[in-house]
Amino acid sequence: MSTRTWQLVLRTATTLVTLDVFAQAMFAGRFMAGSYDALDAHAVNAAVLFVGVVLLTLCFAAAWRFAGTPGRFVGIGAVIAVITGLQIMFGYRMALAVHIPLGVVIVAGLLNLTVRSWNLVEASVEPTAAEQIAAEPTVEAGR
Repeated sequence: MSTRTWQLVLRTATTLVTLDVFAQAMFAGRFMAGSYDALDAHAVNAAVLFVGVVLLTLCFAAAWRFAGTPGRFVGIGAVIAVITGLQIMFGYRMALAVHIPLGVVIVAGLLNLTVRSWNLVEASVEPTAAEQIAAEPTVEAGR
């Protein structure tokens, strides 16, 4: 895959996971407003969000390996995945004093990762060897 394709994959994945985390916050708000059905949606979406963050981290790891994106994105994604796992655990234990601040950290971390993937990935990705060869001007014979 080309560097531009990896950029598209990373931008799409981070945007989708960030939209999902905003939906998660919406479900929590609906539950706190008295809609107890929203608690079920919040619980189901927690698993969806965790899987999304893990897949996002794997996408960043693959892009780091194959396209030369910065490795710090893998680290940020891994930290968010661990925090998301802790978030689920504290949510099921109903420890809201920890659960709510962790949710804020996850939203801020994913938003940060999304902004970085849209802004810094393009500037920091170095072209692969195949892209460098394709970009070199060709010399026509006989001229």
